[in-house]
Amino acid sequence: MVDSLDIQIINALQIYPRVSWAQLAGILRVDPSTISRRWATLTNQRQAWTSCSEADAPQLREKMISALVEIRCVPGHREHVITELGRQQAISSVHCTSGARDLYVMTSTDSLLSMDRYVDERIAVIPGIVGTRTHYLRKIFVEGANWRLTALSKEQVKALHDFRPSEPPKQRKPIHRAVVAALEGDVRRTAADMQQELGRSLSMIARDIDAVLAADWVRWRVDFAHTLLGWSTAAALWLDVQPLDLERVVASLRLLNHVRLCASVTGNANLAVFLWLRDLQELDEIENKLTSAFPKVRIKDRWIIPRIAKRAGHILDLDSRHLRFVPVRHHQLFED
Repeated sequence: MVDSLDIQIINALQIYPRVSWAQLAGILRVDPSTISRRWATLTNQRQAWTSCSEADAPQLREKMISALVEIRCVPGHREHVITELGRQQAISSVHCTSGARDLYVMTSTDSLLSMDRYVDERIAVIPGIVGTRTHYLRKIFVEGANWRLTALSKEQVKALHDFRPSEPPKQRKPIHRAVVAALEGDVRRTAADMQQELGRSLSMIARDIDAVLAADWVRWRVDFAHTLLGWSTAAALWLDVQPLDLERVVASLRLLNHVRLCASVTGNANLAVFLWLRDLQELDEIENKLTSAFPKVRIKDRWIIPRIAKRAGHILDLDSRHLRFVPVRHHQLFED
């Protein structure tokens, strides 16, 4: 059973994934052996997991095209489609959802043409899919990679930030990329475990790990089985927001810890908001607060999301526990 200490440990690792148990013990005022045992239980029971990846330079990230793709399936074929979509490295997430579609996926490519081809040639051709609809994300205001639990005090959060490495490498060298690749499936992997793979001394590996974790081109995630921590469902709101109100609406949504993704989109709605919920009643409360504060906002559609089958490359079971990791790759989808 996950309790408040487990949630604090996960929250702490979201802030600094390689904090030592001794360092964290001083922050949480708990014995290091207790923290170590709790984390081992969480990972062994597939309730928590970590990953690390190499990201594009900021100027390249701005050029990437991201999209949400609705998918309609032949009745009875949805599970097969989920399996096939989960295998594709260009697809970061797969969600079951309500309404006129059975699933939706998130993906990114290097151009609009590549996205159009990818949906047509790699997604729509999967047996069991009978239709797709693509929504292009114009600007992402909030994304899941930056989402955090809120189980720690401001003082504890600051203490964790103080432990984080702050000297990134001056250049992205092959050894730095090799270190990130070695940490891909577990950002807490020990230097000793990586030594044979990298062929370097423990001190050099430790130094390189600190360097890459301080780099702005490295992303890490510490994630968990959301349903086991009380987030029983998810939902998406498709909003029509007046251009002059957009900035204020987004600022208001940023204050909600329910928000996992918020992005401007193409279509009848111009703002999509994806929420984690403890129950469906929370959706009514959020809608009421939003429309009361911004009377001109129109809710064009709402989707209920009963299951997340893949999140940020991680395949999840029906209880949202971790099954396996499919590294996310967006580049060189088409050589021509």
